[in-house]
Amino acid sequence: MINHLPANTVERLSNYRRTLRLLLSEEKTHIHSHQLAHLLKINPAHVRRDLMLIGFSGDIHKGYNIAKLIESIGEAIDCVHVQKVAFVGVGDLGRAVADFFNNQQTKLKVAATFRIGQEPGIQYPDVKCYNISRMKEIMRRENIELCVLAVPNDFVPEISRIIVESGVKGILNFTSSRLKVPKEIYVEQYDMISKLEKLAYFTNKDSCPGGSSVS
Repeated sequence: MINHLPANTVERLSNYRRTLRLLLSEEKTHIHSHQLAHLLKINPAHVRRDLMLIGFSGDIHKGYNIAKLIESIGEAIDCVHVQKVAFVGVGDLGRAVADFFNNQQTKLKVAATFRIGQEPGIQYPDVKCYNISRMKEIMRRENIELCVLAVPNDFVPEISRIIVESGVKGILNFTSSRLKVPKEIYVEQYDMISKLEKLAYFTNKDSCPGGSSVS
């Protein structure tokens, strides 16, 4: 793992790897930076700079070797040991993520899911679902380091406290609440409301009546 990579670079490298795996499954062997950038709708300069940061270079004629680039990205951003993940209050979206990580050669494994209430939770293949009352016990027993949180805002303070007490090192927060956790816990905020409103803006900005330009 390479320390001190910029956060945006780490995120893009993850996106590169998923795209490259698809290309590899289609029996493609090489790709140029502008081709990869086109697939991801980003600036080719970002691709070249990111790969330079992880010390990877390509052939001027053939481009980047896809298999070797996938391996190099893994060496740059993956931990040396498998890190376990828990989903708290995540439904079908969590199932899709769990299926991806638990069926790929990655250093992340979804080890448990937790639900609020007594009603049956969504079952994931090979991943047990527990009542949230057992969260601290299970997360400590399984040595879970990462947590995805998606519960109603009223539950966030209490559940985030339990997550902290469980020894988690990082939280992906899907709620609209700002978490109050110790500074040593890394929090990635994913505000789905803002993302949806951004999506609505850009899909309607040219057709919605009453629009005006900002100078």
